[in-house]
Amino acid sequence: MGFSSPQKVTMAWILSACAIFLLGVYQSRHGVLLQPRLRNLFLSCIVLLAVAWNIRAHLPNSNIDNFIDLSFHFFGASLLVALFGFWSAITLLFIVALVGVFGLSGDLVEASRHYIVVSVTPAILAYGVIQAVHRFLPKHLFVLILGNGYLAAFMSTFITGVMIYLLQLLFDINSFGSNDPLGWFLGLLILSFMEGSLSGMLLAILLVYRPQWVSTYQEDVYMSA
Repeated sequence: MGFSSPQKVTMAWILSACAIFLLGVYQSRHGVLLQPRLRNLFLSCIVLLAVAWNIRAHLPNSNIDNFIDLSFHFFGASLLVALFGFWSAITLLFIVALVGVFGLSGDLVEASRHYIVVSVTPAILAYGVIQAVHRFLPKHLFVLILGNGYLAAFMSTFITGVMIYLLQLLFDINSFGSNDPLGWFLGLLILSFMEGSLSGMLLAILLVYRPQWVSTYQEDVYMSA
């Protein structure tokens, strides 16, 4: 007995999310996730981010039943990449999706969608920005905060939003983005600015009070500079 098209799409979302998570677990097996001293920090990040994902404001007239509509909430993917590295962040974000989406709604498909669209995608983009900052910009503490905190979060959120908008056009989905592109992009700018500002502020606070929590910070390199 075969699966129908909707069932195949559903299975594709769930299997893709699980595959990314397992790959993240494998790749981060020697990383910070196994450090007992950070266990409480990981639990705190999971709980706080799961709460943040559910404190959201949907754009007016948006089709919230579709996976490609934006809502205003703190994604946190870029900040976790800056703190723990890419693969560790990917692993933690899967648990956040289970707690914050599946745990409250019981919808495994929605949790998988949320994980892939607004967790994995911005995490990949943020990692690319962070690598570019490390390679092309001077090793200065202000550059670290601005690049890894604000710029990585802003760019990853904005580019993810543009990709979502292109998917709206591709699949001809009627939503706020297709009905009012200018308003949608203004909302995206606000969302990206909020994400960048909050990520930059939190990264700056952690670099001052808990620099050992920030994997992208190397004290001997930045303090000597």
